[in-house]
Amino acid sequence: MENLYYAYGIIRVNSENAELITSAFKQEKICLVTEGELGLLCAEINDESITMVTRESMSRYTEVLCQVIKFMTVIPLRFGTLFNKEEEIQEILRKEKKSFQKLLAYLENKIEVELKVWWKKESFQETMLKNKRLARWKKELERGKGQGYDVVEFGKAIMETADYERKELEKSFLAALRPLAAELVIKDPMDEFQAFDGVYLVERSKEDAFDQAVGKLYAIYSETMIFKYTGPWAPHHFVNVK
Repeated sequence: MENLYYAYGIIRVNSENAELITSAFKQEKICLVTEGELGLLCAEINDESITMVTRESMSRYTEVLCQVIKFMTVIPLRFGTLFNKEEEIQEILRKEKKSFQKLLAYLENKIEVELKVWWKKESFQETMLKNKRLARWKKELERGKGQGYDVVEFGKAIMETADYERKELEKSFLAALRPLAAELVIKDPMDEFQAFDGVYLVERSKEDAFDQAVGKLYAIYSETMIFKYTGPWAPHHFVNVK
C-alpha cells in the first residue's frame, strides 16, 4: 500500500515557521507539503488506523495542533482528513490560495477556548422547583395523585423550565464574555444538567481579560454550578474547510 498523508492543518510557509516545525516535532513523523506561501502540516502513514476515532488518535491529533498554535496560526482540518499524494495537496493549496490566505489573516493571533457549565444535581432540582406550579405538581405526584401521563407531562414541564433558565444564564454569560471575543458558537446541551456550552474565538491580547471574566462568573455561580473551562485550542469551530 502506498503511503497516505494524514492532514493536521494549513499554515503559512516561511523559513521561521519551517524551523519551528522541525524543532517542535524532532522525534515525530511530521512533514510539511508546500505550495508557494502555503503548506499542509501532515503525517506520512502507511495505514488508515490513525484515522479511526479512538481516545488515543483524537488525543494525538489534538496534541499536534496544540503544539502548532504555540508558534503560528493554523487552519485545522477535520480529524481523519487523508490525501493520497503530495500533488493532490499542492493542487488544493494552489486552487484555494486566496481563501486560505484570507482565513489565516483573520485567525492571526487568535485562539479558541470553551466554557461548559452544569448545574449540580441538587441545585438543578432547587432551580426548577422555584417555579411554584412545578413545586405543587411534584408534591401531588409524591402523594400518589396522578397517572403515568401526568409524570410524563411533569417531566416535559421541567425541561421547558430548564430551557428558560438556560436562556437566562446565557444572557448573563454572553454579557460578560461576548465583548471580549471575536466570534462565538453556542452549542446545544449534552444532557439535562448542562446549563451552558460556549466556544469563543479570542484574540491573544484579550486572553487574560477573558480568563478573568470567566473567573468572575465562577465566583458568582460556583456554589450551584460546575465549570469546565478549556483551551487554548486550534480554532476548529471557526473554520469550515472540507
